[in-house]
Amino acid sequence: MKGMKTDMKTAMFAIILALTATSIHAGSGGPSQNAETNALIVTGINKSVKDRQTKDKAVVDLRTFFLSSVAIRKDRLAVLANSRGLVEDDSQVSTAANLKSRIDEAARVVRTSDRFMFYYVGQANIADGKLRLNLPGADITHEQLAQWLSRIRASSALIVLDCPGAGLAVKALAGPGRIIVAGCTAEQPYSTRFSEYFVPALSDAQSDANDDGRVSLLEAFTSASKKLDDFYREVGLLKTETPMLEDNADGQASDQPWKHELNRGDGLAASKFFFSSQKRGAVSP
Repeated sequence: MKGMKTDMKTAMFAIILALTATSIHAGSGGPSQNAETNALIVTGINKSVKDRQTKDKAVVDLRTFFLSSVAIRKDRLAVLANSRGLVEDDSQVSTAANLKSRIDEAARVVRTSDRFMFYYVGQANIADGKLRLNLPGADITHEQLAQWLSRIRASSALIVLDCPGAGLAVKALAGPGRIIVAGCTAEQPYSTRFSEYFVPALSDAQSDANDDGRVSLLEAFTSASKKLDDFYREVGLLKTETPMLEDNADGQASDQPWKHELNRGDGLAASKFFFSSQKRGAVSP
């Protein structure tokens, strides 16, 4: 009997240690040592040449950031572009078929312990109550996208939609362990500029509001949102995009997630989500 009690105490102690380790990993927001970070960047069509060039630059910069600062393995990063000339020769055109194929591949290789990031920047429109991502060839709806992404097992996922009407997709995409960023609300049908400010904010030291040496997702989102406000104010135009963030799985996004400590709403998970576990200026062993 005494030996049995000792074994039970040992087992309980082991469980407590395991739960503590899991809690620490979940709260860190950064990739764990053995986890892989997987990313898929997609660009939609743009009728405006200037708009397309701005968004293409954001894609190139985001790809560079993922490979250099986030240290995503090249075989774990896929780019689907609106033309074959964008980014790299090995990138594919962002047709619906290629998009589904890439998501299917991610569903096969991404483990529960891994992180997955999906980033769409381009045009979209709302028809029959559905957001339609405008791709070369046939469009896809936000419901199709949500269904495809639901098969990816990553316990931590970031989904960014920088397109008109993006807020309409939030509810369908939301879920435990997911952070959803929308470039604007469902009621805003105009082309968005969010990525123009968000992508640079990811690596900008000035985005690090709490000066802890790392830029969290929330800090980058906050910086981009404020710079968007400054842009519309400086040019004297009516603001046509309000970035939104959802990270508590209730399907209701907030346009001020930096106030999460006051309103107990969205923003907490984003404040703990870091693209890299290494602090700025740290030297790798």
